[in-house]
Amino acid sequence: MKISGEQRLPAPRERVWELFNDPGRLTRLIPGCEKLDRLAPDEFAGTINVGIAAIKGAYSGKLKLDEIRSPEHYKIIVDGKGKQGFMRGSGTLDLAADGPREETIVKYSGDVQVGGPLVQVGQRVIDSAAKMLLGQFFAAAAAELKAEEEGTIARQGFFINLWRYVVQLLRSFFSRPG
Repeated sequence: MKISGEQRLPAPRERVWELFNDPGRLTRLIPGCEKLDRLAPDEFAGTINVGIAAIKGAYSGKLKLDEIRSPEHYKIIVDGKGKQGFMRGSGTLDLAADGPREETIVKYSGDVQVGGPLVQVGQRVIDSAAKMLLGQFFAAAAAELKAEEEGTIARQGFFINLWRYVVQLLRSFFSRPG
């Protein structure tokens, strides 16, 4: 499965970089993430609990960062498994400053292989679930960055972040020209 996209976050690139490298904060932002521990400066281990269609469960794995160029780029290598299957893949994350607006454009791309019972739900369902999870992550990240700027704490959770994602989709739909 190939994934790629672009998101705009309401903060300077250095703040977004800090957020994306803080395991404590990422645990709150990643949908279903139960824990994320730093093993080394560029290596993490974690557990995520997600469901795609009728296949639900916990997955444990490792994440390694490579080709690190702070605060603009890194490559992510992921290897995880659970009773419901496995996931292996790699991708890149690039942060570009949008100076006049004090925002950051996040570009991501990757290739992920899944196996085991998880494959039974079908590629289209897996693709849709991946897009929804990414949307929830970026909606949660935007809320976290905005709350940090205001000196408050963002409320996070599955339903709150799902709502943020839906609102974001509706805004982009209704703001299209034509």
